[in-house]
Amino acid sequence: MLRSVGWGGFFTGWSCEHTTAWAHAADRLGLIYQSIHAPFHGVRRMWEEGDGGRAEAQMLIDCVSDCAAHHIPVMVLHPFIGFDAHTPNAVGIENYARVVDAADRLGVTLGFENLEGEEYLAALMDAFRDSPACGFCLDTGHEMCYNGGRDMLSLYGDRLCHTHFNDNLGVYAPDLTWENDLHLLMGDGIVDWKRVMDRIDATAYEGVLMCELKLTNKPNLHTHDGYAAMHLEAFYELAFERMRAVLDRTLVSAPMKIK
Repeated sequence: MLRSVGWGGFFTGWSCEHTTAWAHAADRLGLIYQSIHAPFHGVRRMWEEGDGGRAEAQMLIDCVSDCAAHHIPVMVLHPFIGFDAHTPNAVGIENYARVVDAADRLGVTLGFENLEGEEYLAALMDAFRDSPACGFCLDTGHEMCYNGGRDMLSLYGDRLCHTHFNDNLGVYAPDLTWENDLHLLMGDGIVDWKRVMDRIDATAYEGVLMCELKLTNKPNLHTHDGYAAMHLEAFYELAFERMRAVLDRTLVSAPMKIK
């Protein structure tokens, strides 16, 4: 379905059971299997003493190995999860060093995303600045709702290795956290897409531009009702049209109303 609409590639989460089949399907269809998004719900443990952090690191290493085995060039991962801590430490750097070493050895690029807890991203990008495997994945939505609109490419544009294009309404609910991260279609939020493309063009990056979009609502919201009502192929078609408009610098944003 993706191929028939016009998309040239895709990413997935990590699945030991399905990655091989997905890779074979990509080869058969002539699609690029560009990245695997590593599990992230437990990455906070990477910064904690004990067996939990070591086990989390080993899981990420296993994911790196799967990427290498299936010739998937990028593994996207979260530096941290949570809004209540801002203190990266040597334990976390040591745990992530095992993952970075594995990626260096196996030829996989790690795309560390911009999220909450910017200090953790900064610590990792500094600690592994000389590693060929350590790259940056720009999430355009996170830049708006977690980073306050800060130009993250001004910090890490020289390490750009992947993108997650998506839209949102910024911090529309200051008392909320995850709910602000909507992952809307490009143009349905407040992201300035011409500025995004101008900033990317100012870097040396010439790789794949990937979207990370969602069909489902956050709790008690109805922002995605229209997407969910579409046939999946129609959603893929609309997303493709929006992406072409982003590339052509013709996309006019029309932020939706929160219901």
